[in-house]
Amino acid sequence: MISDYMQVRNPRAPDILVLIDLTERIGHFALHDANEAWRVWSLTRGKNLAPASLHRWRAILMAAINSGCRARGLTPPYVATVQKIQPPASVYLSREDRDRLLACYSENSRPVALTLCFQGLRSGEALRLDWQFVDFERQSLFIHKTKTGRQRSVPMHPRVHREILALWEKRGKPDKGEVFLTASGEPYHDQTRVRFGGNPFRFVHNQACRRAGITGFTPHSWRHHWASWMVMSGCDLFTLMRLGGWSSLRMVERYAAVSSDHLSDAINRLT
Repeated sequence: MISDYMQVRNPRAPDILVLIDLTERIGHFALHDANEAWRVWSLTRGKNLAPASLHRWRAILMAAINSGCRARGLTPPYVATVQKIQPPASVYLSREDRDRLLACYSENSRPVALTLCFQGLRSGEALRLDWQFVDFERQSLFIHKTKTGRQRSVPMHPRVHREILALWEKRGKPDKGEVFLTASGEPYHDQTRVRFGGNPFRFVHNQACRRAGITGFTPHSWRHHWASWMVMSGCDLFTLMRLGGWSSLRMVERYAAVSSDHLSDAINRLT
């Protein structure tokens, strides 16, 4: 059924890689044993995945199973659901920790970290950034490929503008090509081409965290850090949603309670 689904539905490249893995590992199970197949996969390949990743893998598997069952007039089998996913806790650094961590990145990787810190981009959005989408005149970035499929333009933070402008001039003012390159001068691997996912920036990020003595802070934590500080600086949730490319206000509501200090400032202005 999985191979039929790939031919008929023509899924996205990342989903195809997921389906290939599922086929190789549990494709020999009979349809009525789908729940057992999922259990086996969850205890082996999926044992170290986060609930959000498990949920995505199960959704792709069920899409293939349901499509095949509809085509054959069969009743889809029961496959256990993933434990309810709780929104991740907001993680943010103090200004002192932020500056110390940024200083611990290599010269080559620091522009990426600054962009993540002050623009709130997802890692993939930053690493795919192309010079043709950098507007120095308007001081804005056009995010052309996003997780949600919604393109957006965002104003450049002054620190990001200075960093990227210096990088552009150093490179000979190119009009296209990836903005951020590895230490060897190659583009970061597109996350959609990594077979089992993963962040190509994680290694250099982890090195910086070790040097700075900061634990539990992933590349994606920069996005939480940015959103938290945006709220604490007075940004309303609707503006935050648009700048960060979230699809609904529900996705940014957790940042409303990051700190009581900015709320105290607001209420103390009441006379």
